[in-house]
Amino acid sequence: MSVIVAARNEEKNLPALIACLQAQDYPQEKLEIIIVDDRSDDNTWTILTEAERQHDNIKALRITERLADYAPKKRALDMGIRASKGAILLLTDADCLPSPAWAHTVAGYYSPDVHVVAGYSPYVYSMATSRLVRGMLSLDCFAFAAVAAASTGWGQPLTPTGTNLSYRRDVYFSSGGFEPIKQWISGDDDLFMRYVAGKNLGRFSYALDPAAYVPTFAPISWRQFWHQRIRFGSKSKHHNLPIILGAVAVFLLNAGISLGVVLAMSVGTPAWTPVLIVWGPKALAEFIFLASIASRFNESALLTFFLPTAILHPFYITVFGFLGLFAKFRWKD
Repeated sequence: MSVIVAARNEEKNLPALIACLQAQDYPQEKLEIIIVDDRSDDNTWTILTEAERQHDNIKALRITERLADYAPKKRALDMGIRASKGAILLLTDADCLPSPAWAHTVAGYYSPDVHVVAGYSPYVYSMATSRLVRGMLSLDCFAFAAVAAASTGWGQPLTPTGTNLSYRRDVYFSSGGFEPIKQWISGDDDLFMRYVAGKNLGRFSYALDPAAYVPTFAPISWRQFWHQRIRFGSKSKHHNLPIILGAVAVFLLNAGISLGVVLAMSVGTPAWTPVLIVWGPKALAEFIFLASIASRFNESALLTFFLPTAILHPFYITVFGFLGLFAKFRWKD
């Protein structure tokens, strides 16, 4: 089994990640850890070379220049995968904190017909944040995971995350690797999984065991959140036609509600009726969906924050759906 991590300017996060990976209750001689330094200009490379010196199962690789037609993170992951020897690949990010049972638990989800195992990455917080903001952010994070779990069960994963994703090494090469999507800055997780699904190589699974969760740090500022959500939205235009049409329908529904609210606030009470007729059933359907899955994730407490989140959700989707198509975002550089 091989853990693959792409890291750029991660001197603050790497020591904790390396400690978590070395604490795995998986035989160390069978767990290969490959971390690729993607053009860092901080102490990332120094940390990695020291870790490589101290631990026999850590391999440090380095990229020093950028290729114009290859998204940096995908290139770094590709380098790590090609250097790996494990039959099963575990992918995570440098700002994640895998539990000691992560590798062992994910491995248990593999059977001869399973070729991909996706997992949940709940938010942890490194800065003081109000309970309401934390709850709403965590619910939003869980909602992505809920969609990922449901769609993975259907064999058509929509929102898996690269912070906790696993697949067989031969699946990567059989599906063409990142080659079909290498030029797009994002999508090493969900877009790649869409291509894998189209190859019909085997079955998908979702790791619902809490031991397989990989906590990841929540955005530490509004600016970081803003750019992250624009990046998420930017991937929608690269999906196949059915998913694009579905995304357009969701966007138009939420944009219509948002516009209706603005008009209702201008016109007065009568205009609220059609808005609530649409908004109410939408929110109810979302609540039923999340509630039906929350207990499986042990996240039922997050439903406490559903109402304020549901109020903001149409505007959230409208803004970031639009900006994802047209606005620029920052991801490292």
